[in-house]
Amino acid sequence: MITKSSLLKYFQSKGIINDDNARKVLVERSRSQKSEETIIKEMILANDDQIAQAKAEIFGIPYVNLKEVEIQESIISEVSVDALQKYRAVPFERAQDAVKIAMQDPFDIQATQALQRKYPAGTRIQVYITTAESIGYILDRRVGETMSTEVTEALEDVEMPVTEINEDPNILTSTDLSSAPIARIVNAILQYAAISQASDIHIEPMEKKTRVRFRINGVMTERLTLPATLNPAVISRIKILSNLKIDEKRIPQDGRFPIKVNGAKIDLRVSTMPTIYGEKVVMRLLESDTSNVTLESTGMRGHAYKIFLDGLGVTNGIVLVTGPTGSGKTRTLACSLMKVNDSKVNIISLENPVEIRVPGVTQVQINPDAGLTFATGLRSVLRQDPDIVMVGEIRDQETAQLAVQASLTGHLVLSTLHTNSAAAAIPRLLDMGIEPYLLSSTIRTIAAQRLPRKVCEHCVEAYPALPEVVQNIKEEMSSVPGFDVIQYLTRVGASANTSAEFNFIPRSSAFKAPEVGPDGQPILYLYRGKGCDKCGGTGYSGRIGIFEVLDITDKLSRMMMETVTDKDIEKVAQEQGMLTMIEDGYLKALEGITTIEEVMRVSKE
Repeated sequence: MITKSSLLKYFQSKGIINDDNARKVLVERSRSQKSEETIIKEMILANDDQIAQAKAEIFGIPYVNLKEVEIQESIISEVSVDALQKYRAVPFERAQDAVKIAMQDPFDIQATQALQRKYPAGTRIQVYITTAESIGYILDRRVGETMSTEVTEALEDVEMPVTEINEDPNILTSTDLSSAPIARIVNAILQYAAISQASDIHIEPMEKKTRVRFRINGVMTERLTLPATLNPAVISRIKILSNLKIDEKRIPQDGRFPIKVNGAKIDLRVSTMPTIYGEKVVMRLLESDTSNVTLESTGMRGHAYKIFLDGLGVTNGIVLVTGPTGSGKTRTLACSLMKVNDSKVNIISLENPVEIRVPGVTQVQINPDAGLTFATGLRSVLRQDPDIVMVGEIRDQETAQLAVQASLTGHLVLSTLHTNSAAAAIPRLLDMGIEPYLLSSTIRTIAAQRLPRKVCEHCVEAYPALPEVVQNIKEEMSSVPGFDVIQYLTRVGASANTSAEFNFIPRSSAFKAPEVGPDGQPILYLYRGKGCDKCGGTGYSGRIGIFEVLDITDKLSRMMMETVTDKDIEKVAQEQGMLTMIEDGYLKALEGITTIEEVMRVSKE
């Protein structure tokens, strides 16, 4: 049997983790308190199913995939759903004096003992190991049947018919729903948003109805329609939760409140806005758990990752992340702060609003109404002896000049700009009035990004790319020096991950290396999701970043002193090895992570 401490060695022996990545795991473990398993997850070198099966073999605990097991109602109903959710366990097979229980953490002795007490004396419990996703699959479906009736019953309590509701088996009901029908409706909406991993909830009054929409994977989706007469009551309930003024309906208000779903805490940022039909509410779901907020998980990799990491490693200068609203800039900055966060440095951030809370970082909420703007806040921050300063956004000349001055006086400044590309950030700053000689001596690295949707791993399939698509890919990648798409995909197919240095994003499980067709020409494969229950029939689940990272070399610094366009800068950067966002997206599409259509969609933003 493999020893307890050899999870990494197990994956090496199976060829899941190569020697280069194994060394990175060991290096990270030597300089942190994290376990091998945590580091492997953070670097996305193995998925949860692979880790669970590895533990099963290492520790001699049987493994089960609950999706492949038919569980009788009488077995699962012996223990309350609340208890099963609390201990993340599912009983799946029952004999007269024994029960088999699948657990996410079979080493949780307290949970095992608590479950033992749920059964008659003398009942033996046999513990199996499974994944969190497998547990969630059963529990979500187990209680999901009650969701559709929850809103219906609540509306009947207020003598209102349901106008429209789309059933979804993945919806959970809250364990602490209030008896008030309006509270039950609001809780059901929040519960759906959390389970479906929506980023935003929109409750929008219209002339004859109230529309409830969710932004899932960056795309707005309508899931529920309520009678228009319920809008004031629903909005008032949300205002009570957010500590907002219930009687104030003429002006916008902002607030926030936390919720807990399956033990995970989620912060909601609430914004109300008066409209001609009543108040509209938008709630943004923010991450409270920062354990998965890592730079490696953003999608940045390879040469771009190394350049960006080098930029974060300097003691002074400016590192920028650019892109439109909703492109993931805030998360990338939060991941950057997590990367440089250390007790030996003083880090202060100015944000509007504070979306992701980073332990150990002093985060300041901008309040323009009280006179606390990015510019005034930055002045005060520089008197707080900071080593690293994060400014949520450079939007005016004063903030830009203060950021430059802060970098000149020995501070590392991280910030964002709203530009369409990394190269466009330089003309934008020059337009703000920054002197070219100051800009060339302070800017270190500029990253631009977008967030295409990922292909659903549960229903992904490969299909041969059309000849015109292959030609388009080759033309798009032709500016990459020495790049050959066939050689690249052959290397990708030779290992569990791509062979590119600093790659943290595993290729698709459906990946197929190029093949030779009947005409002797190579066949390239692209990937799509067929649509399943896990992705709501869309074929997509989650999002991944595509990046271009501009390294400000001596040549580019000299170009800033001249009158050049962003196209001139981008051309030189590509000659020096920079991949554009579209090129990075095409590589991820060829590896089955996203699709060409998604890359082109987000690139037009």
